[in-house]
Amino acid sequence: MIGFFANMEKFYISTAIAYVNAPPHIGHALEFTQADAIARYFRKMGRDVFFLTGTDEHGMKIQQTAREKGIAPIELADENAGKIRALCDKLQMSYDHFIRTSEEYHKKGVQKIWEKIDEAGKFYEKEYEGLYCIGCEAFVLEKDLVDGLCPNHQKPPEKLKEKNYFFKLSDYSDAIREKIKSGELKILPESKKKEFLSFMEDGLSDVSFSRPKKTLEWGVLVPGDPDQVMYVWCDALSNYITGVGYGGNEENLKYWPADVHLIGKDIMRFHCGIWIGMLMAAGLELPKAIYIHGFITSEGKKMSKSLGNVVDPMEVLEKWGVDALRYYLLREIPTADDGDFSRERFEIIYREELANTIGNLVRRVAAMVQKYFDGKVPEGNSEVGGQCDEECEKFRNGMESFNIKVAIEAALRLAQNANAYVEQNKPWELAKNHPERLSVVMGNLVFICRELAEMLEPIIPETSAKIKKSIGGDQVQVGEPLFPSIE
Repeated sequence: MIGFFANMEKFYISTAIAYVNAPPHIGHALEFTQADAIARYFRKMGRDVFFLTGTDEHGMKIQQTAREKGIAPIELADENAGKIRALCDKLQMSYDHFIRTSEEYHKKGVQKIWEKIDEAGKFYEKEYEGLYCIGCEAFVLEKDLVDGLCPNHQKPPEKLKEKNYFFKLSDYSDAIREKIKSGELKILPESKKKEFLSFMEDGLSDVSFSRPKKTLEWGVLVPGDPDQVMYVWCDALSNYITGVGYGGNEENLKYWPADVHLIGKDIMRFHCGIWIGMLMAAGLELPKAIYIHGFITSEGKKMSKSLGNVVDPMEVLEKWGVDALRYYLLREIPTADDGDFSRERFEIIYREELANTIGNLVRRVAAMVQKYFDGKVPEGNSEVGGQCDEECEKFRNGMESFNIKVAIEAALRLAQNANAYVEQNKPWELAKNHPERLSVVMGNLVFICRELAEMLEPIIPETSAKIKKSIGGDQVQVGEPLFPSIE
């Protein structure tokens, strides 16, 4: 009795756009899968969902990497954008639009935002000297370095001196702080809200918003000044509104403002500070919520090519299948915190939870209905209804509070309870002496499996569809194992 209700309000969710300086990694797969599960859940609730993802294709890092490879920046962007989109499709992401920031409609939209901010008088020119981290595509402060290195990229920033346009972000510190404190702009988890408010306690600083074209050639030109190229974060952050048509074909602009921006913790300051200030300056509505997830380690250590522990999601997908990876990422990685990708743990989860608890339950129930009732589903009673309702409610609460892990644990408990119900009632014994009780028990087990399929649909959609095909109609079919043994 999941009781998904028909609510025709819109729901717009976006991922951060993936940077195309390298192929996608397991961290991308985590964010993509989290966003897709949320999008699928709200579609199931009857919302009019728009799901945006895509690629961030400009900036100094792309320019330098392309130069090192002896190719044009657009060639590098095309190559890795193709790989990122292939991963999205392999993960069965139900996105509505895949945006590339190198596309002309996006550039026009970004320039329109720039013009709105300029009309508000929030740009000024200034010669700036400071430290620039190419990895972060951002100016950094010396106090934020660790032993002279960027803490995110473990490399020293470059010293730069150049004349740029600056955005008066400081003008919006008080307003941004108030929106976050009041909950009008929701930041989840609560710990990240506190972290950002602590970061901006003394106010937000103005931000360099352009770079000379002689230094940065690969980017969006500043309107009215062909010698300046927009700061890559100004360009990238704008995708959330250009992706629904701002500055171009505005048919999908009805979805703005975004209900959720889903991002990693390393880019929280850009989204909670710069992006919100940009929207305020441009006179545009603010997103309703920013969900922040953590990082993935590999076998307990930070992923590194030198350690040889980088996880290629495509390799995992090829061996174990899409639903096994989706389930592991959403079940084993705390939704709003750091987690680990362990091959040993992956195999345990696959065998014990997917193959045994879920897969064997469904196949066992289907086989018994086939054996004892010629495949025709018998009538159950209400004795398992309360238990189902309780776990379904926990599932809903988990999905709607950005705690997908808790939601999956509710679905898993439902499957575990169903297996316990089988052992308690022993249908193979009831078949000998208590046919009426057997009919009730098997009807209840089919009901639980159907509820389980509904809960799992946003998480592992392929498996959910197979369960529904097996036991969703009046006549049960015994299908192939949902999660076969893999050596």
